[in-house]
Amino acid sequence: MKRFLSLLLIGCLFVMIVGCSKDGSNKTSSSSKDNGTNSNEEAYTLNVSYPVYGDAPSDLLKVQEKVNEITMKEINAKVEFKPVAISAMANTYTLAASSGEKQDLIMLLPGYNYLTQFAGSNMIRPLDELLEKHGKDITATYGDIFDAAKVDGKLYAIPGKDPVVTGRGFYMSDSIAKKYNIDVTNIKTMDDLDPILEKVHAGEPDLQAFFPMGVAGSMLNFDTIGNYFGVLRNGGVDNLKVVNMFETKEYSNAVKKVREWYQKGYISKDFATEQSSPQQLMDAGKLFAAPVFTDPSQRGLGDKAPKYTVTLHDPVEKTETYQLFLWAVPTIAERPDKSIEFLNLVFKNQDLANLLKFGIDGEHYEKNSDGTIDTSKGIGKFMNNWYIWGDTEKLLIPEKEYVGFGGDIDKYKQAKEEWVSSTKRSKAFGFIFNSDPVKTEIAACTAITDQYTKLLEGGALDPDEYIKLVNEKLYDAGLQKIIDEKQRQLNEWAKKQK
Repeated sequence: MKRFLSLLLIGCLFVMIVGCSKDGSNKTSSSSKDNGTNSNEEAYTLNVSYPVYGDAPSDLLKVQEKVNEITMKEINAKVEFKPVAISAMANTYTLAASSGEKQDLIMLLPGYNYLTQFAGSNMIRPLDELLEKHGKDITATYGDIFDAAKVDGKLYAIPGKDPVVTGRGFYMSDSIAKKYNIDVTNIKTMDDLDPILEKVHAGEPDLQAFFPMGVAGSMLNFDTIGNYFGVLRNGGVDNLKVVNMFETKEYSNAVKKVREWYQKGYISKDFATEQSSPQQLMDAGKLFAAPVFTDPSQRGLGDKAPKYTVTLHDPVEKTETYQLFLWAVPTIAERPDKSIEFLNLVFKNQDLANLLKFGIDGEHYEKNSDGTIDTSKGIGKFMNNWYIWGDTEKLLIPEKEYVGFGGDIDKYKQAKEEWVSSTKRSKAFGFIFNSDPVKTEIAACTAITDQYTKLLEGGALDPDEYIKLVNEKLYDAGLQKIIDEKQRQLNEWAKKQK
């Protein structure tokens, strides 16, 4: 009898231990009836990592607390945000995966550099079934945009996206443009910048008139379909013919134009070693114009110095358009269902989406009478300027986005509608290049472009001599093999789309 009682006591203790957490304490369970989960289920803590420039946001914990008031009620989960330095992002995620460190949701930036790599190495998991069960609001919002985040037909990430597709062009200092009565509506090509840069340089000799970095990416209209070693002209709108960008007339003309500006002194001789970004230089009053992705707001980034944004090429949807910001669920995630539930809630709950984007109402931003918001006191203090949270087309509109329209929100909305209607789509939209068959050639070609293109596209090298030299070296390194492989994969992909 004593033995029976002893065994019974041991059994009771075992049940009690199993019911406790691993650290020996009972966790508080949610009693909410409307969170869509078992009311007696233990609340789960999600680790959400995303890249940042510089230090972690100063008010992160304060906003995190507000976020958890919503997530605990709706999905019985808490969120712990873990900002990661963008320069160390890939290594941080890889180390966490190899060591088994807790990871539930990670942002890849730029996503197109890591999507196929992380999927191929099993660092991130397919999301199709999870999305079907837990992501109906995400699915309702995105539709065929998901094609940009698929690898071998399986969905591996959820894109974060700007409210509109960006165009290609440049931005210029508003104050300088007004000082010299520059009519931005007459600028249609790079050639139209000639008299403007000449005037600014003559009147402001100590000011850098143009910063050249990013000319090929921001002021030319190619669909790079994975990398610059084989591209589609005119954003891929016309056909699926893969060509060598460095041999196109568009590239040659742009490089020659920048060379002219460099020789005339419009570009600093030290541009290649400049540590500040164009935005920082412009905000500091040291720069007039620079290449940039454009949008209908008529302003670039930054709050200190208003900027006119000039579009040279209309917006084109490409696969990479929706691969810049990618939310992925690590394979090691303990509760991938909760990861998708959280992302879905951000799409479903606009209060949560605005909280994540702009911070706390009344503290990080103030609402205006016209329904827009003033973010002058808090933008950047929590997350960043990136649009990575939920359905971005439904977010609150910061008043700075329509300053270029004289503060008229209706004119801004009209311009946005016209912009959306003018947006086209590349014929290669949804195609993702598998670089594995030519990774050796890509590495060799990358070494060549790293050596020459910054100086060539910045005007420091003679295009007549160096474009030819670069192309010779690229072909010797296997460029044609890369182009042929891209064309082969693209042709096979296109057949399956019919």
